[in-house]
Amino acid sequence: MLNDVAKTTVGGTDVRTGKSFPVGENIYGPFEAGFSSQQNQRLEDIFGCANGEDGHVAGGIDTSTAEQMVAAQCGVTLPRMEGNKYISLLDECGGHTNEYHFHERMSCLYKEEGGHSAKVGETLDGKNLYGKWEDYATKTLPELDACGGHHGVTPDSSGKSVYHYHVQDAAPFTVGCFGPNDDDSLVTVAQCRDFYSGCDGDLVDVTFPGGSKQYDLWCPCFDATGSNTGVNIVELAVFSPGATTLAPTLAPTTTATAKPTSTTTATTTTTTTATTTTTTTTTTTTTTTATSTTTTVTSTTTTITTTTTTTAASPTTTQPTPTEAAVTTQAGGTSCGAELSASEAVVASLTQEVALLKAALEAARSCSTRQRGRRIIV
Repeated sequence: MLNDVAKTTVGGTDVRTGKSFPVGENIYGPFEAGFSSQQNQRLEDIFGCANGEDGHVAGGIDTSTAEQMVAAQCGVTLPRMEGNKYISLLDECGGHTNEYHFHERMSCLYKEEGGHSAKVGETLDGKNLYGKWEDYATKTLPELDACGGHHGVTPDSSGKSVYHYHVQDAAPFTVGCFGPNDDDSLVTVAQCRDFYSGCDGDLVDVTFPGGSKQYDLWCPCFDATGSNTGVNIVELAVFSPGATTLAPTLAPTTTATAKPTSTTTATTTTTTTATTTTTTTTTTTTTTTATSTTTTVTSTTTTITTTTTTTAASPTTTQPTPTEAAVTTQAGGTSCGAELSASEAVVASLTQEVALLKAALEAARSCSTRQRGRRIIV
């Protein structure tokens, strides 16, 4: 997250200074490389630190927080105007250094007008980056996932809902990771943290004017409070029950056939058949065919037979018909009481096995979801 995450696709001009920005400028992730003794002169001459040593900041801290740390440590105000000179870690458009690159804002690249903000860049994963507004006319900001993106219609998507990124006022500013997940779902803060070794929970204290906070160096996954510590995560607004930004509905694209098993596939069918015999010989034949939409179970027996079928299918689920979930009891030469007791024992045993299989299936689904998504390689 220290270097490129995107490049600009439009040029622009700083209205106050007249400085122009060509197409193809680099857009970096949220982090500053840090300030050490090599930056002492800059810290003194530009930022106004009496002693450059006072302004040292570790690498792996977002540019906004790093700037406020320098301000607190050197006892200066940042950003500030001195005559006609803007004093800040970044210029008014959100970039800096002789080898110019953006970190924040990119306000010189688009106009705040109309509805959805215009496109300003293209990320390294081939998706589009837009200005900060979902609808400028109503001053509506987009609800974004931990990667900085969401699904929605854009000015150039021909009316289709597509995953795209927006510039943000707070870290990660543009891109926190490359979304969405592999199943097209939005990326949570916890999932984002799983993508990065830097999100290790090894926290440091950072001080800024008016307070201090803990910070996880090199972790670009920020929750709704702006914290990247991973402690007591406050999930982003897009994941709240009332959120309206949803992933587009996907049609099934694959068909899978599975044998009875507890392993999770595109379509998983688990069939458990138990036969209780009393005084007769029992023969049971079970044939199971599973696709993404159909489950057929055929059972033939001459004694007490209990068949339980559990089907979990994605993206569609077919509920078993009454005959598929039937429990059949036939007399086998013993009393009704004995048959009933035997049947109840079988049902109790099968109920426990089905519960264990369901738990295994949910664990596999949870593991699969946590591993989805893409991280940014730096």
